[in-house]
Amino acid sequence: MSLTDAQLMELYDKQALHDNLMMYVRGADRHDRELMRSTYWPDSFDDHGAYVGDGQGWADAAMTWHDKIYSCNHHVSNVLSEIEGNRAKRESMFVCVVPFREPEVTMFQAGRYRDLCEKRDGVWKILHRTCVWDWIDVRPINSDWEIVDVPRVSHWGAWYPEDPIYLDWVQSPPTEFPRQPGRHP
Repeated sequence: MSLTDAQLMELYDKQALHDNLMMYVRGADRHDRELMRSTYWPDSFDDHGAYVGDGQGWADAAMTWHDKIYSCNHHVSNVLSEIEGNRAKRESMFVCVVPFREPEVTMFQAGRYRDLCEKRDGVWKILHRTCVWDWIDVRPINSDWEIVDVPRVSHWGAWYPEDPIYLDWVQSPPTEFPRQPGRHP
């Protein structure tokens, strides 16, 4: 069975839409402002609840959390893109895990991104995003890396540009655990 040109183009577009979403998540999780901004069109709109405004402005607003949290980890699944010409409705589910510095709690939040994406000059980006919230849970930080035998010198996540994803994938050395001894990771 051979695929038609239209079927191949739909597969290509769906992969490009998925890549756009993954680049957004990488930018958000690594606090890479420019990467986050690059996933939105300049005339985009974003409604994250506490932030309502242009998409590129959301990238700026997200960076204000930089000194308040230890890390940010989005887990995105159930991505469904329905393409209609140069526009696509994209729904995805997310769980975001965020350990806070003060108070020392971990926030688990989940919901869905309802994105209207647009293709311009062959490139897919977010035109209109609504963050649909489904649940949240906040718990005291209670972690112990030693229980899973992770050494203090290892490949620890960090903000852009120090995170291992931005470093040489073969030669980057392990680093010391980035938090104070006795403090929770």
